[in-house]
Amino acid sequence: MNQRIFWLALGSFAVGMEGFMIGGLLPTLADALHVTLAVAGQLVTVFSLVYAVASPLLTSLTGAMERRKLMFASLALVAVGNVLCGFASSYGLMLAGRIIAALGASIFSPTAVAVASAVSAPEKRGRALSTVISGQTVSLILGVPFGTWIALTFDWRATFWIVGGVALVAAIVIRLLFPAVPAAGSIGLKERLSPLKRPELLSSLMITMVWAIGIFSLFTYVSDLFAGYGAGGRAISFVLFFSGVASFIGVRAGGVAADRIGSARAIPIALSMLTLALALLAALFGLAGRPGVLAAAVASLALYSLSGYMFNPALQHRLIGLAGPSAGLALSLNASAIYLGSALGASTGGLVIRFDSVGHLGYFSGAMTALALGVFAASRRLERRSKSRSKAQERTLSAEGSAAPIGTIDKIG
Repeated sequence: MNQRIFWLALGSFAVGMEGFMIGGLLPTLADALHVTLAVAGQLVTVFSLVYAVASPLLTSLTGAMERRKLMFASLALVAVGNVLCGFASSYGLMLAGRIIAALGASIFSPTAVAVASAVSAPEKRGRALSTVISGQTVSLILGVPFGTWIALTFDWRATFWIVGGVALVAAIVIRLLFPAVPAAGSIGLKERLSPLKRPELLSSLMITMVWAIGIFSLFTYVSDLFAGYGAGGRAISFVLFFSGVASFIGVRAGGVAADRIGSARAIPIALSMLTLALALLAALFGLAGRPGVLAAAVASLALYSLSGYMFNPALQHRLIGLAGPSAGLALSLNASAIYLGSALGASTGGLVIRFDSVGHLGYFSGAMTALALGVFAASRRLERRSKSRSKAQERTLSAEGSAAPIGTIDKIG
């Protein structure tokens, strides 16, 4: 495989770290910036919201720009944003750094996937794409525990400086070692949003958004949640590492399940398991302090992580089948739906903490994932109606063709 792909994966790793590590830092950041935990959680909300909105807009606006320069500029923005966060002494400055980093991340991620495909031989293209995507998968496993461990061992500022340094190294190497990669062609925003006109695709994206609200309303505040179970200090980083490993297994399991039993079965299985795990986490919080409760909570978090990340590849599998030639556009919109759900999840989770308690986040998150099951059922009905209409149209055209005079058959269609 083209060795340059590694540097795309490193950039993807830096982008993933920027998004995931903040969950383990929130209690520390809240203390350092003199804000409540709920307000600190809005650092996740703003990053995710900026990514969700900016990605389709900026990808369209930069569609004609040479890809190597674009990747360098986008990773440079990620680096600048992280360095600024590391030097932040106020909430406003930290927020500005997160916005800058989100703008860079929203450009780099879709561009890196396209470039990996362009610079790889056709027979190695699949492996190249999986390598780039694996950068974010590894950050999923290491992001939160690494950020938590660094913050506890050294200083919370160091986490941002390290991620900024990784992004800068990847940016410089990409600029120096990659050949010029011309743009494949600009896609207008109207065309990029065209899948939203199809009800079955729009409803599928709604499933993703509601699932993400359920996932991130709890995950954003997971460190504070497990402090309530009795996991203190570095123990939380080990709990979160275990959760990351379970997430990785879930990603793999979701792909296998979608291939073997179909996404129509894999999605409700994943969402049902996820809802159960969230209910268990909430119920166990009321028993915190009793023997075995922390171990049971860790096991429930593992089930939450496995089933939560089992959902995403199964949903993407369904989107590809529904979208057909527009699969690329549908998947890019799915990424925006994830980040929009992350923004709403962090925000609503903060409201639950503010007006209730962190221990009840599991019930709220579970209600969201149960709602996602309901949206999936509605989406399946829309899918069946769409297929029925397509078959009826095919039969009508076939009947019209059979009834037409021989001399006019060539004029039909």
